[in-house]
Amino acid sequence: MAYPPAARSAAASFEFPSTARAARHAARTWFESAPNLPPAQYRDQQFREHCADKTDSPLERRIRRDAFKQAFAQAIGHIVVEEARLHALPA
Repeated sequence: MAYPPAARSAAASFEFPSTARAARHAARTWFESAPNLPPAQYRDQQFREHCADKTDSPLERRIRRDAFKQAFAQAIGHIVVEEARLHALPA
């Protein structure tokens, strides 16, 4: 039975918690240091560094990449929302 991409990504975060944690850290680091790289390019660079010492099969690497991308996107979203709340004008 094939699962939708969103379900696969959510499951990937549970299967590779260290990868999801590294992605959340990468998102925070990108916001804090504001490198001269776009977020997606920074994410991919950090993913490669995270996987440098891992011996994954091609399938495991795809699942790990999905987990990293999903966690990075969620962390970016949370950061943007929290920053907007901090800077929102009172109603």
